[in-house]
Amino acid sequence: MRRPRPVFVAALVLCSLACDGPAAPDAGGTDAGGTDAGAIDAGAPTRAWIRDEAGGVLILRGTNVEGASKWTEGFLPPSYQTVDDFRPLVDELGFSAVRFLVFWEAVEPERGVYDDAYLAEVRARVEAAGAAGLYVIVDMHQDVFGAGFGGDGAPRWACDEALYASFTPPDEWFQGYFEPEVAECFDRLWTDPTTRAAYAAAWARVARAVAGAEGLIAYELMNEPFWGTATVRTFERSIAPVAYAEWLDAIRAEDPAPYVMMGPASAANIGLSSFLVPPDRERLIYGPHLYPPSLERGLGWTGSADDVLDLADVILDDALRMGLPVVVGETGARRDVDGALTFLDQAYDAFDARMLGATQWEGGRGGEGSYDIFELDGTPSSVGRAIARPYPTRVAGEPRGWSWDGAELALAWTEDGSASGETIVALPAVAFPSGADASLADGGEVRIEGTRAYVPSIGGDRSLTIRAR
Repeated sequence: MRRPRPVFVAALVLCSLACDGPAAPDAGGTDAGGTDAGAIDAGAPTRAWIRDEAGGVLILRGTNVEGASKWTEGFLPPSYQTVDDFRPLVDELGFSAVRFLVFWEAVEPERGVYDDAYLAEVRARVEAAGAAGLYVIVDMHQDVFGAGFGGDGAPRWACDEALYASFTPPDEWFQGYFEPEVAECFDRLWTDPTTRAAYAAAWARVARAVAGAEGLIAYELMNEPFWGTATVRTFERSIAPVAYAEWLDAIRAEDPAPYVMMGPASAANIGLSSFLVPPDRERLIYGPHLYPPSLERGLGWTGSADDVLDLADVILDDALRMGLPVVVGETGARRDVDGALTFLDQAYDAFDARMLGATQWEGGRGGEGSYDIFELDGTPSSVGRAIARPYPTRVAGEPRGWSWDGAELALAWTEDGSASGETIVALPAVAFPSGADASLADGGEVRIEGTRAYVPSIGGDRSLTIRAR
């Protein structure tokens, strides 16, 4: 069954059931091989960045590929099969990354039986995205645990058939998370060693299949983790770090190079601060989601730019506390909801102001009532046009900030010796239909090739202005 994107719209229910106050960075700790939250906050926070092999800072902007994978036979994105399918994301919309959905039930449909044909198709499509010029985050996706509850993600064998049999679907699909049967299955996944090890083994098979694929930048451990019967605080500080460390180690035994991305409890989707304590491992990315409840409930958006900036600050503050780079793994709005496009414009203004990466939900083709960035005929939708804007995809040094006013991009950075190579700026065709003019304050060289601008490194503080013709 086709489902809306995965998010909890009952914001007050989330807090009344599971939240216990704002995150307090001076308390807690973990028995999971993670770092104590107080230790993370010691001293002034420093900004962490995703970097390539040459030290360049990467800003990952893009979309999820794709929601239709959930209900398509084979669990593969129908709109994205070849290099040519991915190229409009780069050229038309200026994206640098995709979040590619995979599913445990597709990887291991029967216990101990792995679908190598599915994994080969996943690798082929990851490589197609890489060949188109995109970085790829491979996301192990779930909604309401799995197929046994009418969702997606975990195979039926991953929990007790008696729990599936006693489950009564609620009126709203997302409310299924709060049914006791679903919570018990999540508890087993998080705390039962056998179930947790099975998920780790599935991840190992995924990593083995796609290791070394062009463009692969990160593995994401789980989409929108649900906390079961624990409180959010206990889950994020003591339960999730144990599982995250185990799954991360299983991945890196097969493929040690990419980053590993991890999300907070899905309560953070609505703008709550996180308690998450990351495992004591290197090359991690913090991957929260952002969905204002009024938009998800179809009530519209009347918030201000400052309201959205406050939400972005919560995300950045959590990342700073943990000392991790951050990519907002999902945000979006249905285009038929009042104020949706205003929210998207404000959100990406805020992401620019706080120098955040983001992958929008979602990259499919749809009509009114969808989140899709393309129309059914493949042209950019109003959602796609709202989020297509210039930004630095790679910085040869330390970014200092950028902004876009709809006609002009202003970008500043410092070439401090931490990276070699060029600074690269996306110039999406949607934002620059007649081309662009670029200039550097120091009079240096700017080279525009197609939908990218390139600035060779010379050292020092740099300022670039790009104007639409």
